[in-house]
Amino acid sequence: MKKIYTQPRTETVASTPQQMLCTSGGIQAQISGYSTNTGGGFTQTFAWLAGIVCSSLLFLGTACSTNNPDQPKQQAELKPRTLIVTQQAVSKVTPASAVRCLPQATITENGETLDALWSIGDEVFYRNLSYSYDYYYEDDEDDEGKPLFGTLSADKAERIASFVGDRVWCAPDDQLALIYPKIDESAIDVSHVESQLTASYTISVAEQDGSLATLANKYHHIYGIASVVSVTETTANAELAEMKSLMTVCKFSFEDKDHLGTPLPISTLEIKIGGKAYHAGTYPQKGTVSIAQNVSAWDVSVDPDWKTTGEGGTPLIIDTQGANPTEVYVALFPDMGATYSFTVTNSNGTYTGTATATLKEGEFVPATGLRLVKQ
Repeated sequence: MKKIYTQPRTETVASTPQQMLCTSGGIQAQISGYSTNTGGGFTQTFAWLAGIVCSSLLFLGTACSTNNPDQPKQQAELKPRTLIVTQQAVSKVTPASAVRCLPQATITENGETLDALWSIGDEVFYRNLSYSYDYYYEDDEDDEGKPLFGTLSADKAERIASFVGDRVWCAPDDQLALIYPKIDESAIDVSHVESQLTASYTISVAEQDGSLATLANKYHHIYGIASVVSVTETTANAELAEMKSLMTVCKFSFEDKDHLGTPLPISTLEIKIGGKAYHAGTYPQKGTVSIAQNVSAWDVSVDPDWKTTGEGGTPLIIDTQGANPTEVYVALFPDMGATYSFTVTNSNGTYTGTATATLKEGEFVPATGLRLVKQ
């Protein structure tokens, strides 16, 4: 008789106000996105010119656990099931102006916000966080194991999508980490401390081309957690109550300070961090995202290379591949206040300048009309 060797799962205990709210009153999901506010943005200062302040809005989301620690967990065998993950709709009591769906594989600009649709077939990576192993094995020599990770695909082209996967090994109350853009299984580093699963993966901002479409497909890094709420022998349903943007999206345009009113064509844009820190004059190309059992998406963020490796890296280069637009969209790591140096090159020459900004997770910053000096 075959036997499946299992590892006991760790229960999720409501420990934050958001989690306590959910365990007592159900899921209140907010899937928010890039929008703007008057509280931040890039500011330039010249001796003869007043500062320019651009708008931004802090992304907010809710983090909830569907487990109720006061009730016994349903017991069901871990089996391969066809899983449907339903993204929860925005709460009706939340003002529509304050909540936006997270931009996914298709992003379009709408005034000072970014609107988005999932496209059919968009893929997200999932990892079951309720078990501290990568696989379950039976005692047959030929058994290849039962992976606790894989791919889910969006099944509709809408702002609120569902995600479907075949042969997803899961049981009731399992928590699945969802990562977009999809990563390869080999890209996630999993470790186990006292049967507790921890993991990390790396995201990159290098080789951007300044287009919104490329940014949406490759650089709009988001993270969420889905909870399995019901199963049959062959199917399972999960609810995605949270999905968090890890990045800031900036729209840049520039002008020659001696010829105001005419945006500069952008062949390449070089971005560096200023100041006197060891990483001054560089920009991190990668960042590390750490996740774990019983850690909500609300508490997950990205640490740029200079925080994890001590390396400053090189300047970030946006190469528009000959398109020479007057506006570029760039995904940047959140930062609580920095001076940025910009160098724009085009057929007319090289232009440089600086601006300061505080960039927050999930915000859209239209940093337009920044003044540069021709070299």
